[in-house]
Amino acid sequence: MAFFLVFVFVILGLANGVASDAPAGAAQQIVVCIAPQTSSYEGALQLFSRNAQGEWRPDSDRWPVLFAPRGLAWGRGVHPAQAGPQKQTGDHRNPAGLFKLGPALGYASQLPSGAAGWPYHQVTDRDAWIDDPALPNFNHLYTLPAGAPLPSWWDRERMHIGDFAYEWMVVIEHNYDSPEPHAGNSIFFHIRRGEHYRTSGCTTMDKDDLVHLIKWLKPGSNALLVELARADYQRLWKPWHLPPPDQAL
Repeated sequence: MAFFLVFVFVILGLANGVASDAPAGAAQQIVVCIAPQTSSYEGALQLFSRNAQGEWRPDSDRWPVLFAPRGLAWGRGVHPAQAGPQKQTGDHRNPAGLFKLGPALGYASQLPSGAAGWPYHQVTDRDAWIDDPALPNFNHLYTLPAGAPLPSWWDRERMHIGDFAYEWMVVIEHNYDSPEPHAGNSIFFHIRRGEHYRTSGCTTMDKDDLVHLIKWLKPGSNALLVELARADYQRLWKPWHLPPPDQAL
């Protein structure tokens, strides 16, 4: 009987076109960011979700996004290791690959009206994002306990309040689980500073587009980001179970 049940589950999974052990197999929502080439610092973003048959369907048109000035290098996410340049701290590149999406952060009192309840942390003057790999909680949010004195490193690590680009952000979990010291950190979706303003490694966009993304995210969807150059997407979409190129490119 146990063998029969396992066989049925496998068949159902194949019928839905989803392999649960594939990199994007469990995701119900995916953000697709495409760069024309690995050296590109501008690209396009589109939102997709699975239908009842397990097939990816677009939920939005494409909109422009900005990357770092040196384009993309392979990051540390949920994808298999890839040959080629690897993301390093200070390399002015965005991490390429497949990544979990973490909570939204921001100094606004709440998420935009109409958001579906994606986890949110309001940033205060007691919050830091740890960039120093020598400190505990590297590449994670740290909230100073009430009444605790400011540590000597606080001014270097604290998060900034009132910067329009950080009104809302969404954590991109590059180098997040068991982070390596020099593999890059502090990677987010956030509001762009100008129509062609390059980033230091984050993916930025117009405020209205970021609000659209945040309102689209659904708790429990195992939402992912795939960020790739066009040629890598064409090579990897099938083994990673991504939206087909005729929809995503």
